[in-house]
Amino acid sequence: MARSDAMHQIFQLATGPASRVYCTGHQRPVTITLIGNSGFSMRDTSASGSHWLDRFSGKIMRVEKWYLDCVTADGAGMIGYAVRMRVGPLALRCSEALLWRAGNPADINRVMPGGRLPTEMPDGIVWRSRAIDARGRWCPCGLGIPTVILYEEAAGRIEWKCFCPAAQTRVSIGSNHLEGLGYVERLVITLPLAKLPIRELRWGRFIASEQNCVWIQWRGPIERGWCYHNGRPVNAVMPDPHGLVWNGHRLRLDQGTTLRTGCVLETAFKDAGWLRWLLPRAVRGIEETKWCSAGVLTDEHGHEHAGWAIHEVAIIP
Repeated sequence: MARSDAMHQIFQLATGPASRVYCTGHQRPVTITLIGNSGFSMRDTSASGSHWLDRFSGKIMRVEKWYLDCVTADGAGMIGYAVRMRVGPLALRCSEALLWRAGNPADINRVMPGGRLPTEMPDGIVWRSRAIDARGRWCPCGLGIPTVILYEEAAGRIEWKCFCPAAQTRVSIGSNHLEGLGYVERLVITLPLAKLPIRELRWGRFIASEQNCVWIQWRGPIERGWCYHNGRPVNAVMPDPHGLVWNGHRLRLDQGTTLRTGCVLETAFKDAGWLRWLLPRAVRGIEETKWCSAGVLTDEHGHEHAGWAIHEVAIIP
């Protein structure tokens, strides 16, 4: 798609009732002001041959990314993302939903500008995003995990909070309705993209009827790891990509179903239209693989707890 075509798509957005777009420029980066739920504003960033946002990768930024999921008893499921981002002169929101049937790769992927962030309520988390026709409620089964500062330096930091390590969940994406066990977390990044200390991220969550765990592993300039069992921190070892061991506990995952794999520009954002032109290099170059796997957690008494895991590996340029 030529950049002028992308500009045409942005201009067409003005026909919607919730937003208005004004563009100046044609074949070069442009001055854009968008008013509405999918709003962003940008001044002239013309630099011949460069991406609009690459020059701001070392500048002040803030990303708030919510992750929500649900897996049914038979292994069907959904993953939802709600993001609010500011990088340099650009501010935008977008929503994404990924759905799959039991034992199959994801066959529905929706990415749209706009959409509300989830809301914390007394009885859990509520998410309603008209941008992708999503609505759902996550009612926690136990303790959440308070905010953890994963990394901090003078330029900014990375904060993580898990609202629901395990939750009774009902969610609908369009005409697709799911009910099962789900998970909710929020990541807030104020560190400039060029300073992210991660080259490989391994993340996952496992939920059974009475057990749950979540793990994060960084590799790169800084190598760190975190693991929480039933909402409490534990020192875990990952002997291979399909297992965790800690304090007499052992989690084993099967090979699972690959939900999505490849460069996010050609997977998550393949049909995102003009949003593709707004992605910074640190985002559009990510290579990821996501799985949904059946698993068994064996506790310190030898009791086995069967459940489902969603896990992923992301390579960050």
